[in-house]
Amino acid sequence: MFSAKKKAAQSEFWIPADQVVSSAKSGFYAKLEETLESFAFAAKVRALCAPAYDESGVGRPGIDPVVYLKMIYGRLF
Repeated sequence: MFSAKKKAAQSEFWIPADQVVSSAKSGFYAKLEETLESFAFAAKVRALCAPAYDESGVGRPGIDPVVYLKMIYGRLF
């Protein structure tokens, strides 16, 4: 009358990072990155934003300002 149900095997959910497929770099973004690097964009942005970042080490660290600006820029397109 009562019997145990057979459970189907679940396929692997997590995959190693080295197996994640990445898309090809866009020519536009490659040129943008090259241009930003040519005038030390990252160093200048970090220097400008340094006063806004807490140096106490308490709490969660903020997003790197360079990454943050690139995220905002990417949303414009």
